Amino acid sequence: MNSSATAQHVAALAGIPKQPTAADKSRVAAKPSVDHLMDTPLPVLMNELGVTLLDSGITDREFFGAVVERKTGELILSMPAGRSELEHDTVARYLLAHAFGVDVPPMPAPLTTVRVDDEEGDSSQADEALRRVRGEAI
Repeated sequence: MNSSATAQHVAALAGIPKQPTAADKSRVAAKPSVDHLMDTPLPVLMNELGVTLLDSGITDREFFGAVVERKTGELILSMPAGRSELEHDTVARYLLAHAFGVDVPPMPAPLTTVRVDDEEGDSSQADEALRRVRGEAI
């Protein structure tokens, strides 16, 4: 194929729409309503929102879970293993509400949430948090 034909093929590729990734789908997912967030079975909800669940290696009883947005835009919900189904379900829904901007009342004390935003696009803090959640060496 000559260079002119190659250039035409490359130019034609630019017109092909990019296929959405899981991260793209989670970003365009409509903000769930409070009712949908609270009533939909958790596995179905997470699938709809494009969220990946990981068991955390963190054993500290004061750690209830985390949502981390990776550089790719992928959302990871990390929850400690071995907690009651009620605790797991409640905390997961609460963290997802915060991640998607759904207005829900705060959890009772002593539970608190912390949001780490990196406005300059460097997600090193989020990556460090994800490594901690996964129990990887930092």
